[in-house]
Amino acid sequence: MNQTAAAAKACVAVILLVAGGAKLADLSGFSATLRLFLPRKTPHLAIRGSAVGVVAAELVLGGASLCWPGGRWLNPVILALTCAFVIVTAAGFAIFRGRSCRCFGALSSKKFDLLSIARSGVLVVAAGLATGRLGPTAALSDLDSALLAMASALLVLATFTAVRALDASATNLGRT
Repeated sequence: MNQTAAAAKACVAVILLVAGGAKLADLSGFSATLRLFLPRKTPHLAIRGSAVGVVAAELVLGGASLCWPGGRWLNPVILALTCAFVIVTAAGFAIFRGRSCRCFGALSSKKFDLLSIARSGVLVVAAGLATGRLGPTAALSDLDSALLAMASALLVLATFTAVRALDASATNLGRT
């Protein structure tokens, strides 16, 4: 098994799960960021639907990649998604420099800047490394896949809860 590919695949999968869970907890904030990139007259429902679509893609792809590492068809899809992240981050830097990217919902205060482009680039490199052949030992038992699915769900739930707690804490601090 190619340990570099396996490690990169696991890292990218976990990042997608955390990002998806954080965006899910801050869907309004992430929708507001998406609104920046869409035509002015785009209906709110379409923006919200797009936000849900991005979150669903991150959660499904991250979970599937982690639970079924031998699924090679996922690798180019995830690589394409991470390339899209670089494009969006670069466009955000060019047009909306200094605005919050909401890449991790309210969990992060990262902005569209050069460092965010570099972080997205590192994610592309990791996704590229993950496309390496894992070999026959990458196949997990059904029990292993089920346990990883439960761990993925717990990771998303923990991220969601953390974002909500931070948001509630910030709201309460604003009131006092």
